[in-house]
Amino acid sequence: MSAMSRLHQSGSITGIGNAILLRKPKWLLSWMVACSLSAALSSAHAERTIHVFGVYCDAYTGESAAINGGVAIDKIIVENIFQEHVSPQAWGVKLNLYAVNGTRATRDGILSEFASFAEGVGADDTIYVHFSGHGAILNQASGEQFLLACDNQTFSREEWAKQIDALPCKLKILVTDCCSTFFDQFVVAEGDEPVLPWTTLYFLLLGHTGFVNITAAAPGQPAWGTKDGGYLTINLESDLQRFRTWPQVFAATQARVYQETGDLVRGMNGATSEIQKPFAYSLATPDPNVSASDAAVTRALEYVIADSNQRYLTEDEANQYGLEQLYLARNEIFGRHGYDFKSDFLRDYFSRCSWYQARPGFKDPSLSGIESANVELLLQVEKAQGGPYISGKTILPGDGGSGEIPDMFSYSSEQSLSRTILQSLSLQELSIARNEIYARHDYPFASRALQDHFARKSSYYRDQSATDPTFNSFEQHNIWLIEKVERILGGAYKW
Repeated sequence: MSAMSRLHQSGSITGIGNAILLRKPKWLLSWMVACSLSAALSSAHAERTIHVFGVYCDAYTGESAAINGGVAIDKIIVENIFQEHVSPQAWGVKLNLYAVNGTRATRDGILSEFASFAEGVGADDTIYVHFSGHGAILNQASGEQFLLACDNQTFSREEWAKQIDALPCKLKILVTDCCSTFFDQFVVAEGDEPVLPWTTLYFLLLGHTGFVNITAAAPGQPAWGTKDGGYLTINLESDLQRFRTWPQVFAATQARVYQETGDLVRGMNGATSEIQKPFAYSLATPDPNVSASDAAVTRALEYVIADSNQRYLTEDEANQYGLEQLYLARNEIFGRHGYDFKSDFLRDYFSRCSWYQARPGFKDPSLSGIESANVELLLQVEKAQGGPYISGKTILPGDGGSGEIPDMFSYSSEQSLSRTILQSLSLQELSIARNEIYARHDYPFASRALQDHFARKSSYYRDQSATDPTFNSFEQHNIWLIEKVERILGGAYKW
């Protein structure tokens, strides 16, 4: 096994120089991306901000570059959590999302940009810091962990954690996932349970106090990754959508990563010394002032935009939401009237809302002028973002008809899909969604049903000669995610 064929979260790396501790920035760089929306829960939280600072070292050179692709996927995974599953208006918060990657992810660049970023953190805020890249222990006697930037310069994880913990805000979160490539064919299970992210994330991000300090592996252990992302990032993202407390999240992630990497290593060489077990230096505690039984909180979490039937929305406001929440916000306008949704995804989602009372067979609500205008605006913004989130009636092979047909997910080559929608689809629909990505690369399908289906997409499916397509990071991640849901449902559909 080569030096970079394993993760160096706590293994030894030579030739990368002396340890560099955190220091004051030489220059100030401020680039804040924030949205300011009206509070829906209480005036006390009106100005609360969720700050996300992501470092994705995806521009290593030489032997270190083996992990670049997996790190790029980590960025997609982490950003999807906040772009799709944080609801600023309903939660009464601002969202400040910032990323350092590519050639900017040097040691000095990371530390300087973080110092500027941290100046905007307030007392009632939450800050989430995520690092994906290589790591090392430079001094085996001390066991101190260091993070490796794209310029092959290191900085102390311990010192960075101290700086984050010292920030004067309510909740601090640091996740470091230093991973490497491994067998392409190995599949990270990432759990089989359905996920419902909105409520759980609210309590994790706004209902805890203290410092969540998690790293990919305990000192002395390696940590593993795949071309589809790091073990810690993949599993943690899933468990953030399942559990309402950080101890529950970490326990589930730690157990699954330990089991999977143990099976992997034992299957490879019978050894157990290189099994990865994520390590938590500390975990935050639930805030007693944020109760799951609070009726006002519960009701607010049941809406994306609680007053969209009472006021005209603005385009700037709508642009703060991702495709999934735009889709839900648009349909909750119909849901208030008891609209009987045909979509399994919408029916399941709104059935969990206490305010929704379906009227069997009801499909023709009388919308007010405000509601009609807001439906039109939300759909317009969905389309501007590459949507709509999901096409109307799904057209499967054998459904009949002729001429051009829409894709299920027209944006799946440019944006991350959400597991919440995928887990509501049939195996046939999942197969079409996955193969849409292949068709965009002119993949020659062996199945006659798929040949005929994609022949109706003449706007882009023409050559049918790309037997070995090269997928971008979004496509690679979406194919992996669809295949995972297909496995949970029993395996890919056979046409």
